[in-house]
Amino acid sequence: MSEDTSKTPSPTVDFVAGVIAGAAGLIVGQPFDVVKVRYQTTSYSGRYTSIHQAFRAILREEGFRGMFKGVMSPMAGIAGVNGIVFSSYQFFMNAQIPKEGVDPTLGQICLAGAGSGVIAATLTCPIELIKIRQQSLPPHLNPNVLTVTLGILRSGGLRGLYRGYSATVIRELAYGPYFWAYEASCRLLKWRRSLPSTPHGHGLIDEAEAELHSGLNWAELMAAGGVAGVIAWVATFPFDVWKTRMQSADENSKPLGLRRVMVDSVRKEGWHVMFRGLWPCVVRAIPTNMVTFLTFETLVSHMA
Repeated sequence: MSEDTSKTPSPTVDFVAGVIAGAAGLIVGQPFDVVKVRYQTTSYSGRYTSIHQAFRAILREEGFRGMFKGVMSPMAGIAGVNGIVFSSYQFFMNAQIPKEGVDPTLGQICLAGAGSGVIAATLTCPIELIKIRQQSLPPHLNPNVLTVTLGILRSGGLRGLYRGYSATVIRELAYGPYFWAYEASCRLLKWRRSLPSTPHGHGLIDEAEAELHSGLNWAELMAAGGVAGVIAWVATFPFDVWKTRMQSADENSKPLGLRRVMVDSVRKEGWHVMFRGLWPCVVRAIPTNMVTFLTFETLVSHMA
């Protein structure tokens, strides 16, 4: 028992591995994110008829580089987002369960995840804004992160970096359904295989370590991650569409409120606009979760 404990990675190792794994998953999923944003942006509305056709058009018009438009903004902020999510999740979990050694319920996991998402929105909003501005520009334009950021600051100041903040906050509530679905899937798989329940800590690192040593294999954990990713996206996806509409609007125009964007988009394009770009996100969940999980587990095993 003591031997196993001594081999348990430190929180620093887990955090570093999580950042690197997240970056690897980001790179793999970025082409699908570009397609998703193009589907959602009004200037590209109706231009693509399928994911395959969108990929072909982007590669033809913008080259391979076009598939990774906007990747540097989320890449630069991934460590900060991870830090906020890890720490705030633990805070909200401790607020619900002050005692150690008590397993959280699925509801408590969902609330802690949703709370961490709301806190993380303070950082993800400007990151997403810069990314979307890059991705929604015409094919021949490809400004870097600094150029886009300075343009936003010149036209709207620091407040301009938070255009679409209301929609971002609601979209980031998806961390709740994500952690809920992931834990529910793991518990179901353990129940089907008659595996003993694994004691959980109050933090994401503790919970990840518990699942990795629960007896579930890599395929099962990746399947749980894929299910969680799909459920999380579906739960708040309409707000991702409206966030994209708010953030891709002309930076010199007066920012529109969330309610106005919601009403106008549904009135003009029908209810199906709320799920425009969902399919690329669902497809993206499979390779992204696979690469993220495998990278994380490989790094932890070598760094421990």
